Amino acid sequence: MDFQEAIYTQFAQSFEAQQQALESLPPYIEHAAKVIFSSIVSGGKIICIGNSTGSHLSQYFSTLMLDRMDRERPGLPAINLSGDGSALLAITHNDSYHDVYSKQITALGNSGDILFVVANRGNTSPIIQAIQAAHERKMSIVALTSPEAKNVSSLTSQDDTEIKINLLGTARVHECQLTVIHILVDLLERQLFGSDD
Repeated sequence: MDFQEAIYTQFAQSFEAQQQALESLPPYIEHAAKVIFSSIVSGGKIICIGNSTGSHLSQYFSTLMLDRMDRERPGLPAINLSGDGSALLAITHNDSYHDVYSKQITALGNSGDILFVVANRGNTSPIIQAIQAAHERKMSIVALTSPEAKNVSSLTSQDDTEIKINLLGTARVHECQLTVIHILVDLLERQLFGSDD
């Protein structure tokens, strides 16, 4: 096996995937940035969840919101529900794994908040129940999804924003989702604190 060729192939596939995403996603990303901005300036917060490796991406997004990306600025209100191991274990033990996010959303979510979801698998009960709980709390959804997350897509309403990465391959989807997260944070910072250009 030629390692140099494998490296070149991975980079080439990544560039091609990013180009495909660039052709279809900008309107959805812009809309999501405006929805999140509107929530924040109205006193809302962003509650982040994810399934599988999406939980790491949702944690990364909330970290960038609370801290910063490239510029010094005040923290923005975001919380990641998959980061509290004690709460997750307690809910799983006392109730059900399926309630692991919905119970927290019912306790913490308010009308006007945003549920930020990174979902790359289909029938993931905790994510489905979380979206249902968020809708009951009059929260809007911003979801980063892949073609496999059909159940998540079917739950989003006209008030929600789905940014679907229509690509095959876990690595390519995650790379594009990471780029979308960086763009969302940049657009939020521009809206809240002005352009840094």
